[in-house]
Amino acid sequence: MVALSLEVFLKLQRMDESATATPFIDAASAKPDAIPMMTALRSYVHFSSASEMLIRDYAEIFPEWVKLAKVACVIPVSSVPAERGFSLQNRIKTAQRNRLGEGRVTRLMRIASSRDTLNTFDFNSAAARFTAAKYRKK
Repeated sequence: MVALSLEVFLKLQRMDESATATPFIDAASAKPDAIPMMTALRSYVHFSSASEMLIRDYAEIFPEWVKLAKVACVIPVSSVPAERGFSLQNRIKTAQRNRLGEGRVTRLMRIASSRDTLNTFDFNSAAARFTAAKYRKK
């Protein structure tokens, strides 16, 4: 599976060679290292522990694979947080509230996702901040 992913990555990299950007990895040195790298990681069941070991112990032996492991470690595994955010935004910005600006929607989303309930919200602190704020009526 890792070799197949590498093949796809290398194919995409070749397609992008006409661009002015430098390649992320050296394909010529990464491809021959695929089998030895997979052999070294074979005993690890979880991707996270294999990646940590690759980055920690094999950085000098497989530098191109370490670059890929670092990138793979920061890629989200699922899109659940993004989908949750879109659902929250759709609940806030309805057809009746179609003129809400981006800043206001962002602040309303932050309030809605803060998980404060009426039982945990500190009304005295909020009232003190409100009374201390500058009066801005126009």
